Amino acid sequence: MMNEAVRKLMELGQADLRAFEINSRLRRIPERLAEARRQLEAEETLLNEVQGPWQQLENEVLDKESTSRVALETIEKFEAHMKQVTNQKEYTAARKQVDEARRLNTRLQDEILERRMKQEELSPQLKERRERAQRVRESFQAEEKVILSEKSLLESDVAGLNAEIKDRLMGIDSGLVARYQRLIKAGRVPAIVPVVASTCHGCRMTLPPQAYNILLSRVEDLHTCPACNRFIYHQAPEEAPPPMENSKPASEVGAG
Repeated sequence: MMNEAVRKLMELGQADLRAFEINSRLRRIPERLAEARRQLEAEETLLNEVQGPWQQLENEVLDKESTSRVALETIEKFEAHMKQVTNQKEYTAARKQVDEARRLNTRLQDEILERRMKQEELSPQLKERRERAQRVRESFQAEEKVILSEKSLLESDVAGLNAEIKDRLMGIDSGLVARYQRLIKAGRVPAIVPVVASTCHGCRMTLPPQAYNILLSRVEDLHTCPACNRFIYHQAPEEAPPPMENSKPASEVGAG
């Protein structure tokens, strides 16, 4: 018949294992978000490689259009002045201002046209990268929403489990609790595992024959694995769960 302390430790161990698994998933969430964000940032970098030069051309066009407007205003101003002057000297000076402004405006219009043509060359690629970046951005936002929702649910679950663990600890001998908590702090989760066909399901090491025989003959006693120090109990092969994925060989397990 199973020792009552073993039964309570088993129940506690299952709760701790669930909490451990949930906390492991919570610890991976920042990296999952970072990976999704890296994909978005990579796409935005590709977009900026085209959008940057296109915007630079646009800024230059706007600047030249502003200068062109000043040149046109100058032409209008001095053409009006030319109609009012009464001597050749003033007329010649005004004409010079008009001619210089027209040459400037012609050059500016040529430069504006040149930049617009370059923008047209970039536009198909820019359109494609904008659309791709928008799709990746929307995908990231959707994934971020799912991950954060999952995080909230996991935090709620682990809070409930922590409360359950606290309640279960109160029903166990304080000496056992201290030993149990040392194992948990050492990363040996769960801290109580079955031994199946002489193999510890915590560290996957084979118990020495004498230790295994004692485990079989004194089923009501509380036993520990000589390799990993976990609490252990015997379980028939047909009743046993598969070994834990997070278990480690004794040589890799730190001291408790």
